[in-house]
Formats: sequence, structure tokens, C-alpha cells
Amino acid sequence: MAKKPVPLGRQLLQTLQDVTGLMAQSTDPTELESLMAQRQELLGRIAELVDKNLDQASEDYAAASAGLRKASTSIRKAIKGMEQVAKAIQLTADAVALVAKLA
Repeated sequence: MAKKPVPLGRQLLQTLQDVTGLMAQSTDPTELESLMAQRQELLGRIAELVDKNLDQASEDYAAASAGLRKASTSIRKAIKGMEQVAKAIQLTADAVALVAKLA
């Protein structure tokens, strides 16, 4: 029985995770620079695919987008002050739940 292919979205995320793992292991500055560029390219393509293929007018899309904005703002604040970590974790969890509704 043939193995079912991994959907593109999941494969993109796995490849992104793999590139990030390579970055953590890399000791060569040129290699690291190349991996960072590839990671940025993947992120951009993922964003394009999401934007082209989801109904941006839906309530779930708006809720997920707003949740992600709140989570990102909180994460940036958490980076500046660890007291915000618990809030960032909760807002991120809330955002992920909103994104899950789109799946």
C-alpha cells in the first residue's frame, strides 16, 4: 500500500522546522546566512499561500488574525521583560485555538 503524501502545508512547516534545526547546528557563517535566507523565503511563501487560500472575509479568519496580532505583541513584550511570558503563552495558546478553527 502506497504511503499517503504529506499535505503541502504540513511539509512546508516541517521543512521550516528542519531549516531552523540546521541553523542551530551550523558553525559556518556563510552556511548560516544561506539557511537564514532560505528560512525567510519559506516564511514568505507560507504567508502568500495562506493569504491566497483562506477566506479573509470570514469571522474565523478575522478572529485568528486578531489573536495572532495580540500574541505577537505579547511575545515582543515578553522578550523585553520575562514577566510577560505567562501572558504571551496564554495569548499564543488562544491564537492557536483560533487558527485551529480554520483548519
